[in-house]
This record gives sequence, C-alpha cells and structure tokens, in this order.
Amino acid sequence: MISILSWSPDEGLREGHAAADLPALLGRADRVVWVDLAAPGKEETAILTSVFHFHPLAVDDCTSRRQNPKVEDFKDYLFLLTHGVHPDTSIREFKTRPLSAFVGRSYIVTFHRDASRSVQHAMESARHNPKVMSDGPDAVLYNVLDYQVDQYLPVLENFEKKIDDVEGRIFTAPTEAVLTEVMDFKKALMRLRRISGHQRDILLRLVRREFAVIDEKAIFGLRDVADHLVRITDLSDTYREQVSDALAAHLSIVSNRTNEIMRVLTVIATIFIPLTFVVGVYGMNFDHMPELHWRYGYLGVWVVMLLIVAAMTWHFRRRGLFGGRS
Repeated sequence: MISILSWSPDEGLREGHAAADLPALLGRADRVVWVDLAAPGKEETAILTSVFHFHPLAVDDCTSRRQNPKVEDFKDYLFLLTHGVHPDTSIREFKTRPLSAFVGRSYIVTFHRDASRSVQHAMESARHNPKVMSDGPDAVLYNVLDYQVDQYLPVLENFEKKIDDVEGRIFTAPTEAVLTEVMDFKKALMRLRRISGHQRDILLRLVRREFAVIDEKAIFGLRDVADHLVRITDLSDTYREQVSDALAAHLSIVSNRTNEIMRVLTVIATIFIPLTFVVGVYGMNFDHMPELHWRYGYLGVWVVMLLIVAAMTWHFRRRGLFGGRS
C-alpha cells in the first residue's frame, strides 16, 4: 500500500496522489512530498529505484528483515533504519518492527512491511497540523522518531515493576520458574539495550550536524529524541545490572540451601557411622563373642547406640551444625 502526502505554499496539504504523479510532485523545489510504503508489493517497491533512484544497497537494507539500526549519508539523501516497539512485545520477549526512511531536501520516503504506529501517528499529526509537512522532511522525520521512541518508555516501566516483583520472589521462593523468568528478562534487556544503543548513536549523529539534509530547525527536536534514547539506554543498563544481581542472588540462595541440606545429611550420616560399626561387629558370625549369649545383650546394644546418638547430637548441636548456638 502506498500513501502520498504533499504540501506546497499555494496548495497546502494534499493527499490521495497516485504513484504516477510522483515525478511531477518532485519537480517543484518548494513542495514537500511524503511517500509511505506499507507492506508494499514489487511494483510499489520498484518506485525506490525507478523514481527516486536510491542506492541498491540501501534498498536491499530496507527490504531485509534482519538489520540493526543504522544511518548512511548518500549526499543528496539520508537513509535511516530504526526499530519501533512491536505491539505484542513483552518483558519476556522484546520484539521490534524495522522502519526505513529516505530523507531528501524536499521529500521523505518511509518503508515498513508491518503496520507502523509511529508513521500512522505522524500522518494524523500532518493532517491536523500542516506545519508538520511545511517545516520540511526532517520535521516529518522528527515526528516519526519522537513517537517511535516514546513507545519504549512503557516497556521500561513494565521491566521496572516485574524486576522488583522477581527480586522479592527470589528471597521467598527461589524456584526454577523464577530462574527461567530472570533469564528471559536478561535476554530481552540485552536486545533492548542493543537496539536502543544503536538508535541513540544515530540520533547523536543527526544532532551533531553531520548531514546537510537535516535543517537547523529540526536539530532541537531531534536533540530531545536523542535525550530520550540516552535515558532509555541508561535505564536498560541499570535494569540489566539488576537482573544480573538477581540472578547472582538466586544462585547464591540455592547454593546456600544446598549446602545447608548437605550439612544436615552429613551430620546424620556421621551419627550413623558408629551405629553401623556396632551392629556390624555384633553381626559377625562367631560363636565366642563377649555378651553374645547374655540375656540382656540386645538391650545393652540398643542402650549403647542411643547413648552414642545422644552424645553426637549434643556435640553437633553445640557446634551449631543443627541450628543451635555456634
């Protein structure tokens, strides 16, 4: 699907243009044209090379699904690839949707295979406020990126709440399910940090006036978006450290509990060693053994074994191995 918006001083904001109108629309230097390609077919995608003559490598990047955020300068236009938050994303699995943009001096082309909330929001803003288009393609870019970055903040708030919840559960019920949840958090935060870090670098390059197609007026808005991305990357680093600390605490608690269990089992096994020795001696098949035929021999062995258990239990408890005083 292709959507085309245009603005000019004499005609104002217009939309509903056909792809065949693009050469005429692009022929006026004072006209701003926005072409949005949403889940385009082959014929619509061909506009990128047949009408705009974009570099084949840039076109290949925007049609590929597995690309990191990037910005490339082709002198007459910029190519940007960013990632927006997927509507189905969660703290267990951070998902994104790629969005490509070609920004020239009088046009902007956005390309996305899936629905883009940031593009839809910017288009609605342009329809209600033509200044979005009249200020130039870089102003449209700002509106798209600003809304795109804003969608990261609710995800971070969810991370903060869930991490606090998991930290509490680690100390009360450090189960395997909690460990799985912590590992999912860590994986999602690593992806969030990688994506937001790349996009932060892109915005910082834009506000450093490296590219001629970015007007001075747009720098202030883009700087605000860059500040938001810096905050997002900082928070993702903080949450990732919290998750790593939670993982270390979980492993430490499990290890301590295992050691406690092993200590108790070792004490019990140690108590039974002399008992095993006693019954082993009296279980030998010899005719001539002390007290073997004594009337109270069986009772006497039991008394001896109980005294041994009592003495060793008192000793281990005194040493603090049974939860007594240390």
